[in-house]
Amino acid sequence: RFVMRKKIEVTSDQWRDAEPQHAPHDTTKDGVKNDGDGADGVSPSPPAPIDPAAPEAERETVNGTEAYIVALQADLDEARRQIEEIQKQLLYSQAEFQNFRRRKEDEQRDLARFANAELIRSLLPILDNFDRALQAAEKSRNFDALVGGVSGTSKQLQTFLQKAGVTPIESVGKEFDPNFHEAIGHADNSDLPPNTVADEVQRGYMMHDRVLRPALVRVAQG
Repeated sequence: RFVMRKKIEVTSDQWRDAEPQHAPHDTTKDGVKNDGDGADGVSPSPPAPIDPAAPEAERETVNGTEAYIVALQADLDEARRQIEEIQKQLLYSQAEFQNFRRRKEDEQRDLARFANAELIRSLLPILDNFDRALQAAEKSRNFDALVGGVSGTSKQLQTFLQKAGVTPIESVGKEFDPNFHEAIGHADNSDLPPNTVADEVQRGYMMHDRVLRPALVRVAQG
């Protein structure tokens, strides 16, 4: 800004103080005197008169330019401040998101670890009954009491499974279905039609409409 103002003021002073200068009388190469005429022999026009108000107007223009530059600088500073504020907010939001994701991951891990906690808690009384039946059989040495205790506990477990939507797969006498049965051999001595489940080696179970475990069976050959 200082350079611009100085350049304009010096130029203005030159305009104001300038006086018409005439070329010195000289003789051309043809021996003809040149009294300041132009190349075509016509004297150059004198400079236009300087408007006394011109320097003031120029100074006002320079001042207006300076004010405009100052305003632009202020706008630039404000824009930079806003950018810095936005960057700070962005970093804060990113940190908050990282913390939120970390908390969710921890919750998911805890949920996976303890997803079956309620189911196990419900099975504990059944396990207690098995322990009581075994302890009673050891004290009394009564086989019938042991069988009765284990049978009652087994029924309790089956009732619990039914409430949870778990039901056994019916196999013996049914047509072999690979969706529900897994064949581990053939039953040679069977009166059942071919491709019929003759023997169940291990019971299969369904949970609602999904197979939890297929039944291991032997299939009749006919």
